[in-house]
Amino acid sequence: MTSSAPHQASILLIEDDPILSNELVETFTDHGIQARAIATWPDALALLEGYQPDLILLDQRLGAVDTLMMLPALRNLTAAPILFLTGNRNEADRVIGLELGADDFLLKPIAARELVARVRAHLRRATRRPAHVSGEWRLLETERRLLRPDGTPVPLTAAEFSLLALMVAQPGMPIDRDRLTQEVLRRPYRAEDRSLDNLVHQIRRKLGRRGAGEVISAIRNQGYVFSGFPEN
Repeated sequence: MTSSAPHQASILLIEDDPILSNELVETFTDHGIQARAIATWPDALALLEGYQPDLILLDQRLGAVDTLMMLPALRNLTAAPILFLTGNRNEADRVIGLELGADDFLLKPIAARELVARVRAHLRRATRRPAHVSGEWRLLETERRLLRPDGTPVPLTAAEFSLLALMVAQPGMPIDRDRLTQEVLRRPYRAEDRSLDNLVHQIRRKLGRRGAGEVISAIRNQGYVFSGFPEN
């Protein structure tokens, strides 16, 4: 009697420091994670035309390329979680990255044990979440896509998708701004921070005019609540 081997998670490491790259590949291999390394941005894009890893670990600086600004091109090629590995501690850059499609930022230097734990946490989220269905709308958490009733995808950024998925999982239940900011934007909420409001505005806009204002409603002194997708 034979049994199929368990799936071995695969990650793509995009890093131009050969010493660090080799160390990380060895670390992931030692922990049962298949790692493939690429050193340049053009090579990474070319590889992703025919290869789909379970997760991408991306250096923010590849020579003269700031990959943060190139993130939309990468997100168009893959639905895999994208984790930035960076020495940049600028909060504004992290916010921009999350809104453009990044899933997390890992600051260098980072201990191997923590890095592996963070990667595994994102892999679990990407592979174990079910699809939420509301009417004929489909929120596919594994693929991180929202499909309209006619099957066409809604072009959501990573932050927009994370916010919508969190709210769809608790329909009709107000979720406070503190929790939404912590879980979606990975930072404490501040009264002057309008990023969450901007995300809600963008989600409403992308879902279309008819009934879009009721998809996510603001509840005074509480936060936001998901009321349902627009009717056909």
